[in-house]
Amino acid sequence: MVEGAGKRAVILGAGVAGLATALRLAEGGGWRPRLLEREDRPGGLARSLHFRGVSTDLGPHRIHTEIPEVQALIESVAARSLVRLRRSSHIFLRKKWLTYPPRLLELLGALGPIRMARFGTGFALEKLRPRPAQETYESLMRAAFGGPLWEFLLRPYSAKTWKIDPGELHADTARVRVSAGSLGKLVAGLLRREQQGAETALREFRYVKGGAETLVRHLWAAAHAAGAELELNTAVQELELDERGRVRAALALRRPAHGTAEGADQRFEGELFISTVPLPILLGRLLPQRAELMAAREAAARLEYLDMAFVCLIVRRKVITGDNWLYFPEPHLIFNRGYEAKSFDPAMAPEDKSVICLEITMRRGDALARESDALILQTATEHIVSTGLFRKEEIEEGLVYRIPYAYPLYKLDYDVQLGKVLAGLRGLGNLVTLGRQGLFNHNNMDHSIWMGLQAADKLNSYETAEAVAAWYDRADDFKRMRIVD
Repeated sequence: MVEGAGKRAVILGAGVAGLATALRLAEGGGWRPRLLEREDRPGGLARSLHFRGVSTDLGPHRIHTEIPEVQALIESVAARSLVRLRRSSHIFLRKKWLTYPPRLLELLGALGPIRMARFGTGFALEKLRPRPAQETYESLMRAAFGGPLWEFLLRPYSAKTWKIDPGELHADTARVRVSAGSLGKLVAGLLRREQQGAETALREFRYVKGGAETLVRHLWAAAHAAGAELELNTAVQELELDERGRVRAALALRRPAHGTAEGADQRFEGELFISTVPLPILLGRLLPQRAELMAAREAAARLEYLDMAFVCLIVRRKVITGDNWLYFPEPHLIFNRGYEAKSFDPAMAPEDKSVICLEITMRRGDALARESDALILQTATEHIVSTGLFRKEEIEEGLVYRIPYAYPLYKLDYDVQLGKVLAGLRGLGNLVTLGRQGLFNHNNMDHSIWMGLQAADKLNSYETAEAVAAWYDRADDFKRMRIVD
């Protein structure tokens, strides 16, 4: 008999990982899941922003997965909202817009045959160099693309995106984030069509009409129908442990949905706790300062996440570019990537307007992170206008929206620190951490959903302590998930 029939499972965070976990736990019948979400709606990073009559996702949340189980779930809950799109993307390089993935003749015209020949020669010579004793992001990228291409394009773009010297990045950053694979694969992609499942960049993908929050609504509707409960505007302040050192309750502050009344303290008891909270918050703020968690707490403090600022501009044009993704590798531009919401769903803006969203990564506490929204908006506006996409007078309005803990930063010692964190959490016996922030894992939306399903399947099939131990035993498996943009 499975332990926990009808027992309470408290889930911290109602992003897609938390929702998938709640759905599968409720379907299993052994748990009564309750989600605690600090925001006024579920979704986490998979949310849509609405302002002045337009909508845009915070990040281009395309629907693509190589995981059959996730594909089946999305089909089952959101089939009526899915549309299929043909990808259109460009990269702004040396003051020119080039098709992405690149085309051979375009690259020759933009970069010239001499530079292209240097890239090829550098790639060949790199194969002759001995491999370093310790692989890093930089060493893998040099080996994969050659020194000249690395120095010309990839090093500056990497430093701009990750806000760190690329030599200080762990090799796992390249393994999961660099979908092109190598110069050889990139050249092969110029000459022939890639096979499904081995793409370096998506050619086609699906999208949920109305934005990422539509999928979230479908997931929540399915979880609720299965018996899950959701508490919005509920910020967890502390996790209380019992005399055995297991989590007993989540103490939360519930803010009223409307008005200015002060929030009320709430207590949510349970036999199982699942966290999607960033690890420095979980260990540094929520769990008590007990001796057995000290090493995990110190390690979590060394894990660093990148914050994200989204600059969203309403432009008085029916269509700006029609592109799904826009890439900006050159260091003088403040943003790394952009996307036009109407290219995913024309209903995201009125017929005579469009909205473009520009992504800016920042490290907490650095000069850029301390800048005001007004200055970031002004700078991003000047920079995007300089690319020639549209004129400044065509911009109707803009805003800046910030998300903390958006991306795990894989520094050289991250895996050592993460191992200490997970060892400490494993000792609690009834707490599982998962999701991008909770497992400190580079992933896409489908990967977070899969984490939730995998964790719930274990918890539905084994006794709690055994299932929790099995979950932490396989935490490294999720590092192998491949990201394709």
